[in-house]
Amino acid sequence: MRVRMVPGSVGGSRGGAADRPGRTNALDRAFALFHARGAVPVVVGHVLDFPGGSFTLDGLRARVAERTPGLDALHLVATPGARSWTRSVPPGAGSHVSEERADGRLAEATDAVWRRPLPGRPAPGWDLRVLTCRSERVQRICFRVDHSVVDGVGAAHLVAALLADEPVTGPHPYRPPAAGRASLAWLRASPFGRFPAHETVPAGCGSAPSGRPATAYADVPDAELRAVASRWGAGVNDVYLAAVTGALAVLQERQGAPVRDLRVVMPMSVRTREDRLSPGNAALPAVLRLPCAVTEPGERLADVAAQTLAHKASGLREGGWKALLRVPPALLHRGMERPAFRLVASHIDITGAYRVLGAPPLGASVFGIDSPGMLGYFSLTRAAGTARVTVVHDRSHAAAAELPDLWVNALAELAGSAGCGRADGGRGGRGHVRDHEVGP
Repeated sequence: MRVRMVPGSVGGSRGGAADRPGRTNALDRAFALFHARGAVPVVVGHVLDFPGGSFTLDGLRARVAERTPGLDALHLVATPGARSWTRSVPPGAGSHVSEERADGRLAEATDAVWRRPLPGRPAPGWDLRVLTCRSERVQRICFRVDHSVVDGVGAAHLVAALLADEPVTGPHPYRPPAAGRASLAWLRASPFGRFPAHETVPAGCGSAPSGRPATAYADVPDAELRAVASRWGAGVNDVYLAAVTGALAVLQERQGAPVRDLRVVMPMSVRTREDRLSPGNAALPAVLRLPCAVTEPGERLADVAAQTLAHKASGLREGGWKALLRVPPALLHRGMERPAFRLVASHIDITGAYRVLGAPPLGASVFGIDSPGMLGYFSLTRAAGTARVTVVHDRSHAAAAELPDLWVNALAELAGSAGCGRADGGRGGRGHVRDHEVGP
């Protein structure tokens, strides 16, 4: 597999020769400030599960050693205060790729991966750890990368280019509309602002965080998710978010408190096909209100679909991205430090056949870790026919571990009530399912 080197940063000006790796954008520089101030960096995590016995550590290290030289993003760091990428020392597969036996403790070992420090500078900030669990017949690849270097959609493209036997289509590219489209809506409702706690914190989740992230997930066939969307005449992303709404409503009910609507941050990718392997962040964080207080599943879906359609029609993604790149990085960083990012919901569809050393994946997930003040990260990752909902949460909020199963139950409610109404207002007549995508 040949990988084209992309020297420029997404959203910044292009670099030229290999010794000039290109400019960072405002969001890259904001994430890099976590390093400057001694805080734990925000990390993108990417998990791929394979059948047990699919490969050896030596085989993976050989693949990584072969592919890494052609992937520019795996050689760079975002130096705090610098406007350009810094080329790091050449990464070695031996130090960046490791293995652990996790028989009988796969979940525990996975959570421990997220607590490990990233390789220290000047080494590039990424690593890959293989968890082999014979009792569950799974080999799990956990890839981590500093968020200042790449976002979730970019990480999914990078891992595919790093490991896949043949080129993988990967997440859907962003296709910019005609020039001249703009919107001020993002500035009026910026997720870096302050929101009242009752709009961002689910009931019962106000305890102080422990700083120890944990993950929980549930799998459903992707065909099942698409079938629900088709019956409702809605987008897969809308169905996903409506089920997140239902899961959070039940969580609040179980806490014995009134159920209230909640705001979530929804990353919307602006990474084009040409920039699929570029370093840097190319995702606009937008705010969505989840109608948890609405009890009927179809009404929840219609409310969510109306909001996402309004986002799309308003030009928020285009105008908001341009506005974000003009915000001073220090101001963006201060917004990240505040507890405004309480709940995040992202969706990535990794399309195309995917094999690593001959083995097909069983499921995948992509999410963010260690964002300050974040209570929960909902991630829908669709790959190899499986739709996996992962929830990253702090261990102090143990009830959040139930959210993936509650999401599956909420999806079943939508499946059971489909046909009673349509999320498109009864227009119908569509021969396809809308599948617009967001990414961390």
